[in-house]
Amino acid sequence: MKRILIVEDEPELAANIKEMLINLDYEVTKIVNNGVDALSHLEKKDVDLILMDIMIEGDIDGIDLAYKIREEYDIPIVFSTAYSDQSILDRINSDIHEGYLLKPFGLDALKAAVYMGFKKHKENQDNNLKKATLKIIDKGYVVPVPLEDITFVKADGLYTKVYTTAKTYIMRDILKNVVEKITHKSFVRVHKSFMINTIHVDSFNSKKILIKNQEIPIRRGFYKELKLMMNLP
Repeated sequence: MKRILIVEDEPELAANIKEMLINLDYEVTKIVNNGVDALSHLEKKDVDLILMDIMIEGDIDGIDLAYKIREEYDIPIVFSTAYSDQSILDRINSDIHEGYLLKPFGLDALKAAVYMGFKKHKENQDNNLKKATLKIIDKGYVVPVPLEDITFVKADGLYTKVYTTAKTYIMRDILKNVVEKITHKSFVRVHKSFMINTIHVDSFNSKKILIKNQEIPIRRGFYKELKLMMNLP
């Protein structure tokens, strides 16, 4: 179930939005009315999308808050506002949001905006994945390996094996350091010795993951989290 944070300073409207989202089978993690509480909540709770009112309480408005969130989190943001002034619209850079709702709105408009917010965010992630590379020294040459081609990486003592759709590379670096270089959201460390690219997962259960006929162990208690990451019930 996708988790949504509501940032809205009108309590009655916020409650109404929460009810509509629940009816659409989303989980509302919290309702907050200011930037400080929103940022505090994001530190403690995983959120999949933010429904952001522009005119909120506190020293910063929803637009400035969205810029702050973008500095630390890769979370889709859908703005909602009763204002359609050009001055406000000009401040909403396409880089800080995945949708826009003009108040008042009903269930159908909310449903469409949230759906398109998730869709646009996924498209942006896919585009970023296609552009990103991991630079590996192979036979004396620096090879920029596309992240989308990496299936998984495995610790091998002081080295790390990088498995791709074409071949396997060996990096002269420990897994911890390699993990720090691969920050795309499709990658997740599922075991102390393995990090996988979720787009290449063929199947998995509570004990192991299958990628290209390779069995990868999964750490205890991580099964439910992996299911959530892959949008499985």
